[in-house]
Amino acid sequence: MFAPYCPTCSTRVLLGPRRIVSADMSSQPFTVTLRCFCGTAIPADNPVPDPMPDVGPEPFVEPRVA
Repeated sequence: MFAPYCPTCSTRVLLGPRRIVSADMSSQPFTVTLRCFCGTAIPADNPVPDPMPDVGPEPFVEPRVA
């Protein structure tokens, strides 16, 4: 079983060996390409991307009057 990140689905997907499209055992490390359920071809070791930092403006908080 493989659990690569699919950029089209924006999530990790659990894929079995029947989803293997190609395997290159001649390279080190070897590469395996899988087909996601959505149809996207993805490497078996495709990592989850880092979340984008929030770059929006800081929220305005009105000061309290005592």
